[in-house]
Amino acid sequence: MPPPSPHGPAPDAYDATKQQATRNMAVFLKDLAEGGVAVRSFAPATTCYRGEGRWAYTILTDDERRLEIRMPGHPLGEVRGGWTRIHVDGQPWPWDTALEKCRLPD
Repeated sequence: MPPPSPHGPAPDAYDATKQQATRNMAVFLKDLAEGGVAVRSFAPATTCYRGEGRWAYTILTDDERRLEIRMPGHPLGEVRGGWTRIHVDGQPWPWDTALEKCRLPD
């Protein structure tokens, strides 16, 4: 079976869980910090993109940027592996590119 489209709904979107999305988000925040992005606050948004298998979280950086991260609720390996995209302010990206999009432009 071919891999799922990274741009559409997450594979098996209805099997995704908010708990897994929150665990994925914790790792994403750790990776952001290691890459030099200081996050002042992190909060789940009220919006759930259940049909996509993603949950929205809002982060506020130390430089006052507010970003919406729609994190898939699938196992971390699937999300980090790029099969399922993370949305940063509505745009879909694989894990490493999503981290880059959260950094300040040069």
